[in-house]
Amino acid sequence: MSNYQVGEKYEAKSYKESGYNFPEGEYQLIIIRKGFPAAPINDENELNIAKEQFLEGLEETDQYKKDLNGNWYYFEFPENKNEIKHMWIPKSVVKDVFKF
Repeated sequence: MSNYQVGEKYEAKSYKESGYNFPEGEYQLIIIRKGFPAAPINDENELNIAKEQFLEGLEETDQYKKDLNGNWYYFEFPENKNEIKHMWIPKSVVKDVFKF
């Protein structure tokens, strides 16, 4: 997992492979942070979206603590119909979603 490098581009696996529905294309890794980020980078809602997508429903579990305190990866998305441009993604999801 530590082999993911800032500045490199990674392709998302299909929904069937990963269980996550990420648009096709190359995602550029912009930032790696230890622990859930304290401040947004590009959008006031980006941290709320990350919490809703990846932490909601995990409260009071070991996975919640692991994801909250583990590495978070900030990806620039390819053009997509959902108009998502950037997103914080926890390590546990990154390793499931992106090809290496």
